[in-house]
Amino acid sequence: MVETHSREAPGTNGTVDDERPRLLRLKSLLNEWELDAEAAHLAYTTNTPRGPITNLKGLDRELGGALAPGLHVVHASPGVGKTAFCLQVAATSPFPALYLTCEMAPLELFRRHPARVTSTYLGRLKSGEFDPAYSVGLARQAAAAAPRLAFGDATHAFAPPDWLQKAAVAVKGDASHILIVVDSVHSWAEAAPTDVDEYTALNDGLAALRRIARNLICPVLAIAERNRAKMSAGGLDASAGSRRFEYGAESVLALNREKDEGADGEAKVTLTIEKNRNGAAGKRLPLLFNGALQRFTEP
Repeated sequence: MVETHSREAPGTNGTVDDERPRLLRLKSLLNEWELDAEAAHLAYTTNTPRGPITNLKGLDRELGGALAPGLHVVHASPGVGKTAFCLQVAATSPFPALYLTCEMAPLELFRRHPARVTSTYLGRLKSGEFDPAYSVGLARQAAAAAPRLAFGDATHAFAPPDWLQKAAVAVKGDASHILIVVDSVHSWAEAAPTDVDEYTALNDGLAALRRIARNLICPVLAIAERNRAKMSAGGLDASAGSRRFEYGAESVLALNREKDEGADGEAKVTLTIEKNRNGAAGKRLPLLFNGALQRFTEP
């Protein structure tokens, strides 16, 4: 006999406590439909996002107005601006965000935030030319601009999935939504204390991220390395190591630099929505990336 049961309501920490399978007839989904329709209508009429957004209007529109709960993959060749893109999304989110850094030291990652917020070239923040008090002032200004952004430092120790979920709950607090960024999935998965091969480690890591997204009903923005065959061209299957990147994701976003930086310091970058469960796939959106300021803008 198949056991049927109703899904438990999200708890006070915004998690779904019941992970058992459900057997549903269409009629039993009407209540969930009504709640979702009310939330969508409220967001539409009040012009407020239903969840974390990228703050790039064209991209948010194509993704259905917000990043849906689940896994969202970002891949690009080295140096195109994956970290800058995801950090900008996390820092400008209207909701709390947890950025798990597995490669770049937190202080170095933090430097990229004042560069964008204060329009100060990144190199000048590192050169030592600024008086320390002035430099700290820029950092304070940037920190105040993103009071609900937190870094998780996994550069020296592996961050287990249960730690990541608990950290996200702590960062979320009493907010209605949270965004999690993992930079990068490959570095995070390979640091896991297991003896499995890379393919298995990646699949286990991706499954864990999808589970966290489901438990916290939140989007997870995951940076992926590209495989060698698709290093320049990109594509839906460009993420290295596992097809689970494209099959398990709500969206797959590819960044490709079209031209070198111009006289204004900006390079043309095309963002292609390779997969989109909440809108049309295949859309190509033009962006401008200023590496010195670590800033993406829409032309």
